[in-house]
Amino acid sequence: MSQITSSVSAKTPKSVGIDFDSSITVNGITNMIESDDKQIVAALGDKTLIITGEKLTVVNLDTVRYTCTISGSLATLKYIKGKQKVSFFKRVFK
Repeated sequence: MSQITSSVSAKTPKSVGIDFDSSITVNGITNMIESDDKQIVAALGDKTLIITGEKLTVVNLDTVRYTCTISGSLATLKYIKGKQKVSFFKRVFK
């Protein structure tokens, strides 16, 4: 898994569009931290978005417009102030 990082101004709008059991569109992504079929973790500037569900797939990641489209079935969205740290063991034994 590789990390994708880009610089973005603080004025970039952050939003999430949801079509339940179909797709999720996220605007303002600055860094894709983790992605698998059950969880996606992305940085939105100084905040972190954690998406959990089933059969999650990153369909489109646009690093110029800072947008991402995800397909799959959504279970939860968690928006956290601060950056989410992924443990060493979780990255190695994924």
